[in-house]
Amino acid sequence: MGPSPPHWITVDAGAQGHILSAPVAAAADTPRFDCSAMDGFAVSSAATRGATIAKPTIFALADDIPAAAAAGCLPPGSAAPISTGAPIPADADSVAAKERSIVIDRVLQISEPVAPWCNVRRRGEDALAGKRVAEAGIVLSPELIGALLSYGVTHVEARHPPRIDIIATGSELVAPTGTGASVRLDSNGPMIGAMCKSLGLPSRVSDPIPDDILLVSRRIMSKDKFPPADMLVSTGGVSVGNHDLVREALESIGARIIFHGVVMRPGKPILFALLPDGRPFFGLPGNPVAALVGFRFFAFAAARRLIGLPREKGRNIAAPVAARGGTTLFLRARRNDSNGDSIELLEDQRSHVMGSVVEADCWARIDDTANGPVATLFDRVPVLR
Repeated sequence: MGPSPPHWITVDAGAQGHILSAPVAAAADTPRFDCSAMDGFAVSSAATRGATIAKPTIFALADDIPAAAAAGCLPPGSAAPISTGAPIPADADSVAAKERSIVIDRVLQISEPVAPWCNVRRRGEDALAGKRVAEAGIVLSPELIGALLSYGVTHVEARHPPRIDIIATGSELVAPTGTGASVRLDSNGPMIGAMCKSLGLPSRVSDPIPDDILLVSRRIMSKDKFPPADMLVSTGGVSVGNHDLVREALESIGARIIFHGVVMRPGKPILFALLPDGRPFFGLPGNPVAALVGFRFFAFAAARRLIGLPREKGRNIAAPVAARGGTTLFLRARRNDSNGDSIELLEDQRSHVMGSVVEADCWARIDDTANGPVATLFDRVPVLR
């Protein structure tokens, strides 16, 4: 499974969430020319050198310079009203603030010296043409879109964020709109869909699918009412019970099972397969914490791979607990300090208990090695970067 191919996209509101696949350089000097940083009066700073309240410098007012004006020339001995962003005319090098100036009968009086290039945005001070302004792997945020357009960049090479189809399985489940005292609401689908949204990954969450091989296989292959998903994620139905049918449904449609079961807690029954068309499929366990861990540390890693981002790196910390017989543990924890040098493991680590997930702000992964337990700290909710 390799990264999806990049493509050229227009830098506009629709580009948000795409990931740059190549560095971007400014296409033009920004600002394009020396321009005014405020509404005021374009003047020659040298002419104001001796200005005082008792003996102000006097300028005749030239024509107004709006923001859309072309660069012009300031007549000798004059000043020009100028708008924010307007080009500084030749023979001027500063802008006198409007509120610190006096105009009487189209004569400007300035009673203090104006420093050279005061209130002027210099050409290229934000970015010079050709300067690298964004790196590959950066998500196109609203701020970056605005910056790129100001730098004259209208098209970039990028990958779209992977679209994820989320399939909850289990005859006992109903959609969150269901009612009744004995109803078991599907929480995994909405939970993973919400995490996708927080990551900027478009997703579809289906109503729960009953434990039926034909219905599950049809739902996996379904591409209606949704752009074809780049990755599919199911919850439930991957353990060893009589009603755990996801693997059998995958095999019935010709999917290739890459692995089924990982020596980890929670989430041991996790399954990974490639569909006949090559798209990745993750079968997550039904216990909610196991499903969350499976998505956070497996499906999210695959999403990073699809958009060409490197493997996520956690932060090594002192192991807060002994390893468990060759099993990797994913434990809910809270940081005791801003650096995360010290953490507190939450008391209830059972795979069906969500209360301790809500209390946690990080995950501690504990790996059993020949040299003893190794601990790595990860944010509870990751970001694409």
